[in-house]
Amino acid sequence: MEFNYETVNDALYNRHPELSSYWGSLGWNEEKAIVTYDLEDGSEHEAFVYKDGTVEVPDAVIKEMDEIASL
Repeated sequence: MEFNYETVNDALYNRHPELSSYWGSLGWNEEKAIVTYDLEDGSEHEAFVYKDGTVEVPDAVIKEMDEIASL
């Protein structure tokens, strides 16, 4: 996968629809895209999108995205 705004955002959406809407910053290097999330509790977490399209997201971020989706 070539990293650009659209491909990274699509990968995030495919992992969880809310991931593509609530990130704070987005950047990438040759190996992975790095996405930051600022959670309601004040913590900051990073998620990673790899060239093969896999997405690695901390459980705390998924939990908050699930809560947002249930509103």
